[in-house]
Amino acid sequence: MDRRRTLAIAVRIVRQFRRDPRTLALIVIVPAVVLSLVGYLLRSTETTVSLALVEDGGRSTLSALVERAAAQADWDVRVFQGEAEAVEAVEDGDFDGAALVGQTEDGRQEVRLVLEGANPQKSMAVRRLVSQSAAFASLLESVQPAPPAGGDASVPEVDVRYVFGGPEFDTVDFQAPPLIGFFAFFFVFLLTAVSFLRERTGGTLERLMVTPTRRSELVVGYMLGFGVLAVLQSVIILLVALFVLDIDYRGNLGLVFLLVITLTVAAVNLGIFLSTFARNELQAIQFIPLVIVPQALLSGVIWEIQSMPDWLQGIAHALPLTYSNDALRGVMLEGQDLASRELLTNLAVLLAFALFFVVLSALTLRRRLD
Repeated sequence: MDRRRTLAIAVRIVRQFRRDPRTLALIVIVPAVVLSLVGYLLRSTETTVSLALVEDGGRSTLSALVERAAAQADWDVRVFQGEAEAVEAVEDGDFDGAALVGQTEDGRQEVRLVLEGANPQKSMAVRRLVSQSAAFASLLESVQPAPPAGGDASVPEVDVRYVFGGPEFDTVDFQAPPLIGFFAFFFVFLLTAVSFLRERTGGTLERLMVTPTRRSELVVGYMLGFGVLAVLQSVIILLVALFVLDIDYRGNLGLVFLLVITLTVAAVNLGIFLSTFARNELQAIQFIPLVIVPQALLSGVIWEIQSMPDWLQGIAHALPLTYSNDALRGVMLEGQDLASRELLTNLAVLLAFALFFVVLSALTLRRRLD
């Protein structure tokens, strides 16, 4: 092996990258920014479990134990005076669960637990804390009056009811909706950006320009062509999630498909728009850490948006994946339909993003044709 020739090749590669400031930024700046953002999120983001506590008939040892255990675990605990108000707070998503402590007709302590249910990890944490507190309270022999003759003191039975989901929901079911949206957006964006770049660099776009085809026909044709491939890819992702991963869901699959298609329309046109700023496939792929990674970190796929610092929440609400993730979770976990104001709001914002990217890509494509 000739060391000089080997060294010459290495020097040529380094010089080639030196003349490409975008690649240098990808090598030097982007990893530092992304790693710093992840570290900041890990240190500043706190997942808080919230519990509504209701007592029927005065304060008891059990409710005191639940409140104290929750406080030691840094939970958000609030004592409600009425059962209806606490249950409504859980149904509205303000609390992860409500513990209703009361007594039966024979004087025994009873606990009714209402869980929000969409997040299985939080639901399990609430159920575990209340059950353990009930068991510990029974050991203190102050949860219920003296047992009848021949009877033994027993742990109060915890009656559990779920507002959404159920005991069969697991972490995969909770994470599947945002992952469906994320992978659909990611793969469609990548497919469109690289494919349209090949159309430009391969001369296909220039050859079409000399044909009698109108510019508007070219614009719509490219959008529809990439859109069909995007829809096919989205359907595959959705089918794999439903039938291979066998996730549980509550809502209408037609609404899920509508949300995914709307998101892919935005991804297609964003890919067309950004691909015009790339000269080769490497530069097209360089948009991934700039476009995809921030949305993966800030749109609720990994961390809850409400647990992030305020300035990051502001950035999160400027990302399309934030609204698609919220809408997909609402449909698949909570069974939201078109009568839900929250779903309609998320869908309207998502449509606005899609329309905005359609306008951007159309203007960019026409400029390339002129």
